[in-house]
Amino acid sequence: MIEYIRLKNFKSFGDVEFNLLDKKGFPKKLILIYGENGIGKSNLASSFFMLSETMQTMDMRDILQKLLSQNDDQIDDEEFTQLIKARYKDMETIIHECKMVGSTDSMYLELGFRINEKSGKYIIETDDKQVIHERLEYTLIKNKGTFFDLSPEKIFISPKAFKSKNALHEIKSACEKFWGKHTVLSILMHESTDKADKYIKEQISDNFNSILKFLSRISCKIKFGSRQERGIIGLPQELLGSLEKGKVSDNEENQLDRIAEMLTQFFHLTYRDIQKAYYKKEKKNNQIHYRLMISKFIAGRTRELDFSLESTGTQSLIQQLPFMLVAVKGSVSIMDEFDTGIHDLLVKDLILSLEKNITGQLIITTHNTLLMESGLSKEYIYVINEIENGNKEVQCITHYDRKIHPNTNIRDQYIFGKYSGIPDHTSIDFKELLTLLKKNKQIF
Repeated sequence: MIEYIRLKNFKSFGDVEFNLLDKKGFPKKLILIYGENGIGKSNLASSFFMLSETMQTMDMRDILQKLLSQNDDQIDDEEFTQLIKARYKDMETIIHECKMVGSTDSMYLELGFRINEKSGKYIIETDDKQVIHERLEYTLIKNKGTFFDLSPEKIFISPKAFKSKNALHEIKSACEKFWGKHTVLSILMHESTDKADKYIKEQISDNFNSILKFLSRISCKIKFGSRQERGIIGLPQELLGSLEKGKVSDNEENQLDRIAEMLTQFFHLTYRDIQKAYYKKEKKNNQIHYRLMISKFIAGRTRELDFSLESTGTQSLIQQLPFMLVAVKGSVSIMDEFDTGIHDLLVKDLILSLEKNITGQLIITTHNTLLMESGLSKEYIYVINEIENGNKEVQCITHYDRKIHPNTNIRDQYIFGKYSGIPDHTSIDFKELLTLLKKNKQIF
């Protein structure tokens, strides 16, 4: 699980550390992040997204090279659509989107993690165009050590990271060629998942392989202002890439039926008028094209609806369900604005249910203050505040009051400003705004 993340010159954060450890020094399984609008909640969540993106740049390179080498009539529509939807980016684009505007210093991300009860640390540092430092520390075999440490001046990769010298030399050679434009993790993930050559995957040491699995299964659902939400998800094997529509091979039809049964159960518990979920299927060329349908009780009788006609809140809930299941199954899931479009009371019930079932780690940003008086541990609740010189801090509310009485209404304390992280009270004269517009007669 994640122990902490430290960011420098990342979006709106000059230098901030987000510590996820409890009083006993163990990673917390649930973290709720509050703060006023525009304070940086989405930016904090997107730091995990950026980490996932940097591990995919080699895949983007391969897909683009393949597409550019083909004639227009040879390009596979599905592969091209997948590329556009995933929005694979090169390293320079990722840096451009994430590095603090106007900063001349390097952008720095440090992730502390714990796997198999042992702590490790991953560091990635960039200038304006490429990676300038990357380092990974964890237990090599028995003792903690450095798996790799790269900069423009040196390439160090521990021989203990691989089971053979040939694999070590192969990765070193790839790093000499690609590192900077790509991270070591991206290079290694690409080489180890190459379907044509499983040699590298088989030569990675057990501990190194555990790190790669952990990092690749971090799932992020992030919202970027008015732009579309994006997600990178290490889906449980039992789920599909999309619950709403898509296509699968013929031999996955039973999986579709199991998912429909699961969704029916989920809807029974969340919406009283939805009676059943099922997939409308059409078989083409050894594939099943599917669309999610629901049976819904409307105006005195049951009616069949395409799920795309459902409310935005219900659709949002289904899009978030896989990310919830990721945390239940044992991986890390980060969800920005978890409560968007969902009733406050349903959000409360969902979080309380998740808290009982999480075996991994769930990190969410939210404005739902009802969660503060739901009986959840005060150690789960964090606030982002602006401190001196426009800098930010991310603190658990116990930082502000270490001896919160069990009977204290945390929600009231938050609203009254004890933990900060709330907007200033304001009174807006909307008539004055109209008056300003009326000065321009072309508008009115």
